[in-house]
Amino acid sequence: NMEDDNNTFTLDDKVYNIDDVSDKAKFVVYNLNELSTKRRKIDGKLAILNAAELGFITELREEVAETEEVKEGEVV
Repeated sequence: NMEDDNNTFTLDDKVYNIDDVSDKAKFVVYNLNELSTKRRKIDGKLAILNAAELGFITELREEVAETEEVKEGEVV
């Protein structure tokens, strides 16, 4: 868990001050924060795609139902 607002991060239930770790650790924390941000953005896009998919499924159900109603109402 990375917490930018107070310059600390938590790893394995232990809180570290970013100023007390190596430059390499700071780099890794930065990258983890970037990944977390990208994951949130992707999660948001995935939610939009899922909603769109459900909308298309609903639309397909309606179209199929209309087609079935026409067939049932036809005079042969």
